[in-house]
Amino acid sequence: MGILELMLGESGPGESGVEGRSYKLPKETHDFVYPVAVRRSEIEAFRELLAADADAPSPADDAEELEAAFDQVLGETDIDAAELAEQQRKPRLETEAIVDHWAEQVDEEIGVVYARPGTYPTLLSFVKRCKQRDEDGDDAFELPDSVADGTAFLGRLEAATNEQYRAVVHTDLLPSNA
Repeated sequence: MGILELMLGESGPGESGVEGRSYKLPKETHDFVYPVAVRRSEIEAFRELLAADADAPSPADDAEELEAAFDQVLGETDIDAAELAEQQRKPRLETEAIVDHWAEQVDEEIGVVYARPGTYPTLLSFVKRCKQRDEDGDDAFELPDSVADGTAFLGRLEAATNEQYRAVVHTDLLPSNA
């Protein structure tokens, strides 16, 4: 019985597990994940979104520009513009690590990726930030046409992390910081 059959609900009687046996796996090398079906085009949509975000940097990502804006509006303040700029970049950097890892794993038109708890909020945060930038008239950023493919995957990822069972996989199969 494969994981895809279980995900599709095609298990027969007695195939859902081995009764009376359990295995202890080391926490250092194994982690709980949500297996999620993904199309290659959905991964590429996220890569295009990441590229668009990198090609049109946000003014909020520039610590010196933020510092100047704060000084102009608020005068001398204790706000750490470098830390604020880093917080603005964090969703993109985390999303990039996840998507790059998945792109290496999925070489067919459709495949399965493993999402750790916290992956959905990370990807959602990045997509929301990009949508906000797209709506901002002062920002040169534009959403790529393929963003709908990425949001379709987000819907499945949300459903999987909210409703689906978790699997245990070796950490070698997971992004290092996702």
